[in-house]
Amino acid sequence: MIARMPNFLESPVKTLTLKKFALVLLTLTISLSAEPAQALGKATFYLKLQLGCYSANKAPTKASKWSTTNYKTLYSTSCNSAHHYEVFYTGKLKVKKLDSEAAKKEVGVACDNAALNALTGQKDLPTTLTYGYFYPDPGAEERKYGKRIICFFRVTDPKNDKFSLSINRSFREVNYI
Repeated sequence: MIARMPNFLESPVKTLTLKKFALVLLTLTISLSAEPAQALGKATFYLKLQLGCYSANKAPTKASKWSTTNYKTLYSTSCNSAHHYEVFYTGKLKVKKLDSEAAKKEVGVACDNAALNALTGQKDLPTTLTYGYFYPDPGAEERKYGKRIICFFRVTDPKNDKFSLSINRSFREVNYI
């Protein structure tokens, strides 16, 4: 006759599983009730931006002041919640020198064409809708990211174009009808 040893792991395993379930349920409840400002993605370096929408700071419902130092870190977010920038095109420059007038001209033409393609037929666009672009600084950024360009829409404050206003919808509306 073989004696059965008590299984000391049964009870803790069931308790642990219930604790995990409760934790997952609590996490899901909190994330579903989070407001858009709390739903910001992690910080993204400006040369890694992809198509989509980004906030300039962790308070996307407020206007953001544009400066030469605060644009290199943006936060991904939904295009249907508060955001400051909507990336509508990424590509590569062909010009040899990024600090040349030829580079500015090439990126301007690329963003002009992409903006026209993105906005043709769109309605109810803000009157202060503009676009801007990023490309690497010559040197370390260029070595790491190549000649990547990022074109983005933003809405400027009519009283001061140094501020990007927060908007709650995409600049481009897709209609499949």
